[in-house]
Amino acid sequence: MFNLFPSKPKTASGGGLPLQGYKITDVERSRKFGVAADSLRMLRTKASEKFKIAECRVYLAQDGVEVTDEEYFRTLPAQTLFVVAGKDTVVKTDFELMYNAIKSAHTDLLHAGELAQQFVSNNQPEISKILFNAQRGRDDLIQRSARAEHAEWFQGIDDRAIKTKEEVMKRRGQDRIRGYFYKTKDELTKCSMYRASPVARDLIDEMLELFRQLLVGFDYFSCMFDRSCQRRMELKEEPVVDDEPDAQQRIPPKRLKLLVKNSLGTNCRIEPYNVALCSELGDFRCMGVWKEERCRYVSHRINPYASRENLILFQVWNLDHQIEISRTVLPSIMDNVERMVSSHGNAICKLHRRKGKSLSVITYFLELFTLSNLKLVHIVCHDKSMHELISNGAIICDRCEEYKYIKQFQRNLRSGKDALL
Repeated sequence: MFNLFPSKPKTASGGGLPLQGYKITDVERSRKFGVAADSLRMLRTKASEKFKIAECRVYLAQDGVEVTDEEYFRTLPAQTLFVVAGKDTVVKTDFELMYNAIKSAHTDLLHAGELAQQFVSNNQPEISKILFNAQRGRDDLIQRSARAEHAEWFQGIDDRAIKTKEEVMKRRGQDRIRGYFYKTKDELTKCSMYRASPVARDLIDEMLELFRQLLVGFDYFSCMFDRSCQRRMELKEEPVVDDEPDAQQRIPPKRLKLLVKNSLGTNCRIEPYNVALCSELGDFRCMGVWKEERCRYVSHRINPYASRENLILFQVWNLDHQIEISRTVLPSIMDNVERMVSSHGNAICKLHRRKGKSLSVITYFLELFTLSNLKLVHIVCHDKSMHELISNGAIICDRCEEYKYIKQFQRNLRSGKDALL
């Protein structure tokens, strides 16, 4: 009988996904190998054999993020460079290794840089004018976008499907937000409550699915670092002082993106934060320490579109959660889920004093993934001490506007899917 649905060709491991080439190196970057893998598990196995490490872990060389999730691994392009290390090994990023090498070989040069920074701080108005005029002279190089126009900028970016700087920066923005999603998913699904309680599992799964749908709808906020985006965040001028793969997804990402956008309605609280953080030329400014309104340093500016060196330096600029994700937002979600599954009847909506029906998914989404709670900061302004802010997430009831909005969004999404299927 003729088969209308031929099976997909199997990979070397029988996993059903195509083999892709990746690069692996040790923490000193002294040895580098090319390997083919169709899963994170296969990559780890081959890395263990190459470097003779029994329980190896793999990290992105670019920013030092440990890769632990198979789904996240599948979002990474071919030829990604991974650092392979043992369980307790400290892994440095490419930028940290480069900085340490310069520091050990050119201490006087770095000291001179500190003196120059002090001079700039004391003469900022005059220096700012000089730098502004110099920048105008480089505008031609900055404005170049295509790989063919500025080949040096694309060194180390092996994905030939990426043709422009804007595409690179879109992907950089998506990768950062995807990382927050997989961190959230990992933390919520590994807790004992998720495994022990079907009610908790349903609540968490529903929330994660809504998060995923909204992230796809907003393209994982790819516009954040994209200078071609028409909408921009307006920053206060500082004073002069110093498509995710998903095995369960029925609808292709492009269709789902359009479907989600059409289902959000006119009262969407997320749309104002779907903006670029840079100017039309690609200039970024530090947004300052989490508890301050603006950055106090005029030197905290960067244009990653200008040069390869700036693109590398941009890796150490951080997206800082003002309400912290690990210390505050995720514990708030788990605490409220526990209240919902508890038999003590304390799952009460504080606003209307009624029995809780759900969690405030949109509020949590804004805190986890959007510029409502994220600030782009220079490494100097990234304060890693405990932030004194609490989550606004809560248990909500059927009278809450957010509950009504979520339910209407789900209905719109379902009716849209039915029309497509």
